[in-house]
Amino acid sequence: MYDTLLRLKDHGAVSASGYGTVGGEATVLDVGQALVIGSLVFDIFKIDVPTNDELYRLHLMGGDDESFTNEVSLCCLELGAAEVVEGSGDSVRARYVLPFSNEKAGTIYPYVRVRHVISGSAPRINYKATITHVHGLRGTTNIAESTTTTTTSSSSSTTTTTA
Repeated sequence: MYDTLLRLKDHGAVSASGYGTVGGEATVLDVGQALVIGSLVFDIFKIDVPTNDELYRLHLMGGDDESFTNEVSLCCLELGAAEVVEGSGDSVRARYVLPFSNEKAGTIYPYVRVRHVISGSAPRINYKATITHVHGLRGTTNIAESTTTTTTSSSSSTTTTTA
């Protein structure tokens, strides 16, 4: 079960590089100033590799502001034709779950979004991206009104669920 407020890309096909959208709108999620660890679920409904040079990189990008002035890849799923990805076969339609945190090289990135980087002669991929299993480890998370906010100090821990 997923919280729809944590959806970063709707089910839909793309054939060029870009960012995830939900309902046709660019999607940016504010996870807050805290260290957050979670899972990013990619449901791949269709992936085309007709000319054996198609490559799809699906990133969770972190930004230090809503404009992503300083943008970094927090995690990446690489899919495509066997000829261009590591492994011995073409990527297939499946569910892929990637662990992530919003910290990289000691910097917390409070904003996240999905980016797909696509190349090849005839690329086309249909996927959906959703964040799940989110845990705030210190400080306060702002993920969504229906999620859990956790504040932790060295002597006590308080968890508050808002609706």
